Amino acid sequence: MAADHLLGSKSLTDRLCRGQGVARIIAGLGVLLPPLVVLAPLGTAPLLVIAAIAVVALAFRPIAQALPRLTALAALLGLLGLWAAASALWSIIPGHSFFEGVRFIGECLCGLCLIAATTTIEPSARASLGRSLAAGLIVALILLTIERFAGAPIVHWWHGTAESQFESLGRYDRGVTVLVLLMAPAANAAVAAWLRLVLLAAIIAAAALMLSASALMAALAALAIYATARFSPRFTAGAMMAAVVAIGIAIPVATPSYDRVLTLHAEAPWIKWSGIHRLLIWRFAADRVDERPLLGWGMDASRAMPGGKTDFNDILPTLHYPSHAEALPLHPHDAALQWQLELGIPGLALGLAVTLLILYRIGWRAELAPHERAAALALCGSALIVALLSFGVWQAWWQSTLWLVAGFYSANAPREAARLSDV
Repeated sequence: MAADHLLGSKSLTDRLCRGQGVARIIAGLGVLLPPLVVLAPLGTAPLLVIAAIAVVALAFRPIAQALPRLTALAALLGLLGLWAAASALWSIIPGHSFFEGVRFIGECLCGLCLIAATTTIEPSARASLGRSLAAGLIVALILLTIERFAGAPIVHWWHGTAESQFESLGRYDRGVTVLVLLMAPAANAAVAAWLRLVLLAAIIAAAALMLSASALMAALAALAIYATARFSPRFTAGAMMAAVVAIGIAIPVATPSYDRVLTLHAEAPWIKWSGIHRLLIWRFAADRVDERPLLGWGMDASRAMPGGKTDFNDILPTLHYPSHAEALPLHPHDAALQWQLELGIPGLALGLAVTLLILYRIGWRAELAPHERAAALALCGSALIVALLSFGVWQAWWQSTLWLVAGFYSANAPREAARLSDV
């Protein structure tokens, strides 16, 4: 009996040590990630891999025990990755498509391990996790302020460019976007309520000052979704699910024609040139979807699409776009359209299924308190806004960012509430 008691105490001690170690890793990520995305956002990809390796080495058994909770999500992501890799058989860039499909599976595995590792974190660690994330956000916001009002001195130093070289604020779109996604984990952080409110307000202000339209839209959408979901979570989740499906199905046929876009630009000159370009890109991509609707062109084949490098000024002489405007620059700037363009109807169905599963689990299944559920839906909403308007859905830094932010949310959620591993 004494030996059993001692063995039990040792096992408990080991679990606590693992939890403390994972908490330290997450806390370190909280300090590091926000400043990193301001200066070098592509660094999120190696950061996810390093974090996943660290937590697996530290807490392999608890992670293995927690992973079955993520079976449905893992299965859908695995099917999507396998279909993406299999698209090499008909892709216009087969080698690249196979590599990207395998890489996507690897990223998902790293992300799932990171989420599962958060189950080992003890409630007593919440305070340090909250302080770490708050500290990282404060440093990032200070960096953005310096860059915005002092002529980007840090980026010039970081990249070794001359101070006379103009730095577009567009350089900071990725960083500002990640900060917006971190609003939900910050809202859950175990820090003073006034500090959480200040951080959220500062992030929204940063999105506005850095002129990041999609990030600002995502931030405002997150606030609106939180307000609605706080009182009616299932209605909010259901509305989000319906909207995602409608957009995924409708965008290839609902995107206006080239002539209609030109008319729209003439009638509404206040629409930014980037918005006009985005509509033209969607029309070009939708036309390519019609050519290969079932299987698509292959994983990440948007970058090699026939005619994709053509300048819209050549296609549409009356456009008079002020700079070079490629018909399809690397990706169509819409996740649903990219799923269908590259992976056909099965790819769109799997991509939508992953999204719907997450929203369904958060809205109906997970045992979350009202605040945590509303914050989780707000996080999903802000991520969807960005995914449907901005970055390529397969970009390594974007996929890694989503997993890291989900890990922060899960780690900072109150321990009495279900983590995202229960989603």
